[in-house]
Amino acid sequence: MKHLQTAVMALLFVSSAAQAATSSWVETPGGDVRLVALPAASDGTVRAMLDIRLHDGWKTYWRDPGGSGIPPTIAIDGAELTSIGFPAPKRLGDARTHYIGYDKPVRLPLKLHRAEGGAITATVFLGVCKDICIPVQAELSVDAGGERFANPLEETAIAGAEASLPHGVGEGFKPLSGRWAADGKSVTVRFEAPGDGPLPDVFLSGSSTFEFGAAGPVRREGAAFVAEVPVLHKPKVFDLDKDPIRLTVRAGEKTMESPLAID
Repeated sequence: MKHLQTAVMALLFVSSAAQAATSSWVETPGGDVRLVALPAASDGTVRAMLDIRLHDGWKTYWRDPGGSGIPPTIAIDGAELTSIGFPAPKRLGDARTHYIGYDKPVRLPLKLHRAEGGAITATVFLGVCKDICIPVQAELSVDAGGERFANPLEETAIAGAEASLPHGVGEGFKPLSGRWAADGKSVTVRFEAPGDGPLPDVFLSGSSTFEFGAAGPVRREGAAFVAEVPVLHKPKVFDLDKDPIRLTVRAGEKTMESPLAID
């Protein structure tokens, strides 16, 4: 009876694993990428992720790399891409060539919407760097249309990717104000953050037509922190009510992201 129970449990696990909607890894010298998707919910929502497995010493870029680098782009066929999540990044490089991104494997959670079954294909373009930078283009396909149950391993991985995203505002961790410089070439950001560790790191990002540089040194002003963030490109026409600038802050192990009102 014990052996029979073991066999049944193994059979159930193999059946679940066989239903996983995971693409093959696309391998490159600097890192490998794959797409993972769960079965669609009743409203057509699909939770997914782009899994970027960086090799030792290699780095990749955030959604706004700070004026140097290739921001990742993802185009989806077979579903509508409704959102891409990015964990809080790090400031990388040196004083001469600095950029914003990740120096460890990173998973970008995706929210998709599909009206019917069939394959989902992601066309991905990103850059990975070490001594040189390599552009990576990959086409990743999965088919979750025949699945009724999520594979527990894939569901755990996607839940972990979602949990890695910055938190929203909270008591003592929130934006206070943003102000354009008179010449429009920088933004002064004031915010509250936990102050029991190193000075926070500050990042701004907007639509694809905005480009922000790496923030200058963060300073204290009373209970608040203040930083100047360079504006590398500011479009002539924009609507911040429709597409607001986002403030991302890393304070030690704590992270926060929120729309930033700019005067």
